[in-house]
Amino acid sequence: MAAIRPRRHRHHLGGDQGSVTTEVVLYAPLLMLLVLLGVQFATWGVAQLAVQHAANHALQTTRVEGGTVAAGQADANAVLTQIAGSLVSDRQIDVTRTADTATVQISATAPPVVPFLSLGVSTMVSAPVERFRPELDTLGLAAQGEGRR
Repeated sequence: MAAIRPRRHRHHLGGDQGSVTTEVVLYAPLLMLLVLLGVQFATWGVAQLAVQHAANHALQTTRVEGGTVAAGQADANAVLTQIAGSLVSDRQIDVTRTADTATVQISATAPPVVPFLSLGVSTMVSAPVERFRPELDTLGLAAQGEGRR
């Protein structure tokens, strides 16, 4: 006759059966949202760098002797298209040049990765306008000033 083994009953500690599935269902969307937020801020950062570079480039085109507002505007558009492509949308480029200062202001929108989150990028750069300023020595003024001492 075969020996009969007594059945062992498993005792459940707290009834946590299925808790791993519940945790995955709850935490997976949160993890995905965090990953998407990381990608969103990375694209925002690249878009900000592109806008900054385009503004600096356009400023140099505008501020040189003989530079114009139209040349700066065209340069900003060209550089932004080459560098950013479709990474920035809703571009607004404002270039001004006075007798003393050139200013370029660019604002745009970074592409949304996370639904319902639209981040803007903008920059403003300014620098003095280059112009020819003759040295005082070429006019003979420095030589006259030395004799008066």
